Amino acid sequence: MLDFLKAGLKRNHPLVFDSALLPRLDQNIRQKINRVDGAKIKAYHNVVQWYETQHEDIHPCFLHLYAFKQHMQLMLNEQFPFALLGIVHLSNQIEVLMPLDRSSELELESKLVSFKRHVKGISFKIESTFYQHQQVIWQSVSELLAVNKSCFVGKSQSTPYQLDTNLDFMSQWHCDIGIGRRYGKVSGDFNPIHLSQISAKLFGFKSAIAHGMWSKARIVSEFQQQISDTFFVKVNFLKPLFLPSDVILSKASNTASKSQFVLTSEDKQICHCEGQIMF
Repeated sequence: MLDFLKAGLKRNHPLVFDSALLPRLDQNIRQKINRVDGAKIKAYHNVVQWYETQHEDIHPCFLHLYAFKQHMQLMLNEQFPFALLGIVHLSNQIEVLMPLDRSSELELESKLVSFKRHVKGISFKIESTFYQHQQVIWQSVSELLAVNKSCFVGKSQSTPYQLDTNLDFMSQWHCDIGIGRRYGKVSGDFNPIHLSQISAKLFGFKSAIAHGMWSKARIVSEFQQQISDTFFVKVNFLKPLFLPSDVILSKASNTASKSQFVLTSEDKQICHCEGQIMF
């Protein structure tokens, strides 16, 4: 929670969007983690509806909770040129290379990379890697966007979403108004736009918005029976998922080891996110 109080005070560096030069930062954090918290795993599994089995499988997105803390540290550094409350999550990919040993120490490293011009501001990536027993077991890449408000002139027009006719219905579920608070409590992501209608309206939203990483994890949970020790998933976050809402998950019938998916509104007029999963 303290990090988000600090984030609320952080401002863009002067002329960061107007400069001819992109930011160049050589920032990384590497730290040891004694062991993962069993209670935290259980709470996370509950909020993303991952069913625990006798094999003690851990949700592939769980380790992102630890990576997220490092992401916040990197972005709260005074050298980081952007205000945190103006940053949008564009995409996230996760690759699980080896099973996690719950009883052993880990190391986690995160670093800022790849600043690029974007039609709405400046995008950048944060890479995170988990090491255990001197081997890489998990890695992720998050792409984020620092929004330049001067890019928005007049009303934007969006093309109505057209669901691919080759996609098949997979599941439907209800996202209740409290999911942002419950996921925030587990993840430590207390961004006000996720917590309540009142706090979200302070930042110009009509209602609270579900965390993108909750949506991703909830989608992955629907594929639980197909997930093995090695795994890859990438999601592009497209439109906010306002709470409460009902959503539909659809997937393409690709192969036994690969599938594309989309998460849409109940009427299929809005696509909240799309991605690809490989088992």
